[in-house]
Amino acid sequence: MVKLSDLEVGKTLTYTYGPVTRNNITKYASVSADRNNIHIDDEYAAKMGLKGVIAHGCYSLAMIGECLVEIAGEKGDVVRIYGEMRGMVRPGDMWKITLTVKDIHDDLVELEFVEESKTPIKIEKNGQIIKKFEAEERGWVTEKDIEQGLIKTEVTEEGMLHYRLRKAIPGIATLRLER
Repeated sequence: MVKLSDLEVGKTLTYTYGPVTRNNITKYASVSADRNNIHIDDEYAAKMGLKGVIAHGCYSLAMIGECLVEIAGEKGDVVRIYGEMRGMVRPGDMWKITLTVKDIHDDLVELEFVEESKTPIKIEKNGQIIKKFEAEERGWVTEKDIEQGLIKTEVTEEGMLHYRLRKAIPGIATLRLER
C-alpha cells in the first residue's frame, strides 16, 4: 500500500512480477475461456509465425491491475485503468511495471505506466555461454530488437545476463488513495 502523502508529481514506482510460466498461461487460458492455441500449443504458435506460445495480452494487463491493487491497498480503489497491448510476453519473461505520478487532485492520483517484458537470452561468464534460455534457443530475439537497442546486460551471480527489454503495455491509471 502507498499513502497519498508518500507521492508527488514526477515520482516513479517500479514493480517486478514473474517469471511467466507456461503453467500460468494455461491456467489463465482456462479461467478466461481464451483457449486460442497461440497461448497453449508451441507447435501451433510456431505455425502462426510466433516461434512458440505467448501470454494473453489481458493476462499482462491483469498484472498491471495486480500492481495497482497492491499500491491502493485495502482502503484505496483502482478507479480507472487503460492500456494498449503492443508487445508479446513469453514464458520465462519477467513483467517490469514502471508507474509515474502525473497528477494528484484531492485523493485521486493519475499515473502513467509502462509494462515491459524482460526476456532472458543467455548468461556468459569469462567469454563462454554458460546458460541459454528459451529466447536464445527459439530465436525470439530479432535483428530489429538489436537495431532498436532493446538488448541489455546486467551482472548476476551466475555471470553476465543478456536480455531483451521491450514495451508490452503503455497506459494510464487513476487510483483513489488513503491520505
